[in-house]
Amino acid sequence: MQSLSIRTLCLCLALLVSGCASTPSIESMDDVFRRQVLFTIPEIPEPVDKARQDNSEILITSIIKLHKLKRVAQWSVKALGVEAIVAEFNTDRSIDDVLAALQEDNRIESVQPVHTYELLTYNDPYFHLQNMVPNHDLEQVHEVVTGKGVTVGIVDTGIDREHPELNQRIIYSRNYVIHDQQDFDTDEHGTTVAGVIAAAANNELGIVGVAPEAELMVFKACAQNDLTRRASCDSFSLMKALVGVLRQEPDVLNLSLAGPDDPLLARLIASAISKGIIVIASVDHANSKNAFPASTPGVIAVSSAFQFDHDWMPKNGVLAPGTEVLTTAPGATYAFRSGSSMSAAFVSGIAALMKEKDPNLSGRELSTLMHRTAQARIKQVPLVDICHVVSGPENEALCAGSAYVAVDAAKDVADRIR
Repeated sequence: MQSLSIRTLCLCLALLVSGCASTPSIESMDDVFRRQVLFTIPEIPEPVDKARQDNSEILITSIIKLHKLKRVAQWSVKALGVEAIVAEFNTDRSIDDVLAALQEDNRIESVQPVHTYELLTYNDPYFHLQNMVPNHDLEQVHEVVTGKGVTVGIVDTGIDREHPELNQRIIYSRNYVIHDQQDFDTDEHGTTVAGVIAAAANNELGIVGVAPEAELMVFKACAQNDLTRRASCDSFSLMKALVGVLRQEPDVLNLSLAGPDDPLLARLIASAISKGIIVIASVDHANSKNAFPASTPGVIAVSSAFQFDHDWMPKNGVLAPGTEVLTTAPGATYAFRSGSSMSAAFVSGIAALMKEKDPNLSGRELSTLMHRTAQARIKQVPLVDICHVVSGPENEALCAGSAYVAVDAAKDVADRIR
């Protein structure tokens, strides 16, 4: 009887192992995106009657059928006058062949791969605490401006909307990630970015944001990997989020992400800038090919001073605090985070402060101001001085001693990156 039980158990184990071996591995989202293309067709002008809607659908179906594609998603981009379609192709075809065939179809307005974008941060639990950037007194700055009445859009992961530092600051939130509809409030990256920008002041809790009275609009376009804690976005989710940005029209837009050039996203960002939205993006010095969207004309590019070890930097680029920044984390907690994501958030907070002072301020004007008021530079790139940016000539006394601190910090950083 015992022998039979052991034999039976072995047989069951064998079947179990065999079954596991035959189970296909779970495909990553990066693998999925490599088999997808994003193309656009001209949108039917309004007013749209049913016949025109049918004609548009017939056209898209015809394109899909002719090129042997499978429709994955579709989105109307009224800001550009196009209908955007994401389609999938079989693994026996190359992306170059599919793109070439679609480019020859004169019914298609534009076609491109579905790119992926990384959120620029790094988390190391053993990274020792240090502060290598100027330590400005935010309390004094906030005697002048706090970001009141200014809205900051954050295109990122979700945000902990119940965090006591953020719950009174968020006025809008929406999830644009098709494959990650379950998570929002547990996402980390967006929560850390939001805390740097607008964590509440005088609430007897943890920290104070750069612009503690600014209001936040959250456009989730990126999904967080629960195992690695890294987060990434794709062309389509970013496109939808940017369409949402154009509808909501925040005063400032934070893009703490980087990836390859994307013409459709560039057009949407240009449209945002034309509406007077100040757009701020992170610089990825780890991969010079991932220069977008920081390299886009009119976007203020921001790098962490400590990560600034690459020769490439846009002309309008600036350096800002980004090392071991104490900020908000999911679950009503706090954490130290580093990277250009934090630096971009810092500058977005400054943009909110300056928009309160001058609602008509443009991104170009803010960039010029940050360059002109910088008290120190690293490789000719200015280190942002929040006090001198905000104070202006009328409040010069506010920044007593600030220049000395900035110069010391710049020298220390320069020595470390030689």
